[in-house]
Amino acid sequence: MKRLVLLSVLYLITEYCHAQQDALMGTYQLNQLFFNPSYAGVNDITSFDVHYRSQWGNLKGAPRTMLFSGTTSLVDNQVGLGVSVQHDNIGVIEKTDINLGLAYKIKLDSTYSVSFGLQGGVNALNYNFGKLNADDPSDEDFIFSGQSYSKPNFGTGIFLSSKNFYLGLSAPRLLKVTDNLDGGNSQRYSRQLYVSSGLVIDKVQAVKLKAWTLVRYSADTPLSFDLGASVLMLDAVWAGLYTRSFNTVGLNVFFMAEGGIRLGYSGELATNSLAPTSFSTHEITLGYDLSLFAKQVPKVRYY
Repeated sequence: MKRLVLLSVLYLITEYCHAQQDALMGTYQLNQLFFNPSYAGVNDITSFDVHYRSQWGNLKGAPRTMLFSGTTSLVDNQVGLGVSVQHDNIGVIEKTDINLGLAYKIKLDSTYSVSFGLQGGVNALNYNFGKLNADDPSDEDFIFSGQSYSKPNFGTGIFLSSKNFYLGLSAPRLLKVTDNLDGGNSQRYSRQLYVSSGLVIDKVQAVKLKAWTLVRYSADTPLSFDLGASVLMLDAVWAGLYTRSFNTVGLNVFFMAEGGIRLGYSGELATNSLAPTSFSTHEITLGYDLSLFAKQVPKVRYY
């Protein structure tokens, strides 16, 4: 049994390091800035969000993600500004992405708006081999403590939205990132494309239903997608279920308190045979909405 668990863990970490180049967040329902720069300012409000994700919770060296983001709208809510800082840690690998985004929103009619966004930033990686427990400490492969590097990158996106609907398309990283860690020219980041969409049905005043999806595509990895449905009760509590490529099942809950404070939780369990279900994933988020500039008005957040 221990051997099976070990093999499963090695498989998961290998897949994470070579395929999961962007963190798989679960509480992005009210914050899509980290994968779509055109989301900046889309809600005509100033927002700050902090996320923490613990993946495969009881496994030493498992992925941990911290994310901070802030966004606001300016110039009669036509211009959006956004900043995001994301730090991932898995085993000996530490990854930090810092991005600044700019979006411009055009009103199509009384219902729909479309935003175009650009972002620029830095991708930084650090390999800390000092964390490894080598059988032979004198092994030349472990004598040096690590390697780090940082490289610039750029991204773009588009976001079509109305009060009850959104459709986003984005490529947050347009440049491939390579290093020579293994003596060659290995690719560590590839271009990844995101498609997000959601629809809110509000036929009943006290209860609203939301169906949503997020699709991730990269030429180097299998297609990944999230499918979910949530219920908004009394404009204060979102609760929903989702699946990620039918390999996990997840629950997310958001509480929207008076004064613009938002608190969210997401929990996931693996459903495929390669991942022991004891390796649960948990994520929490804290957000704050406020009116800092002209024409910013607090409202119930659907996305």
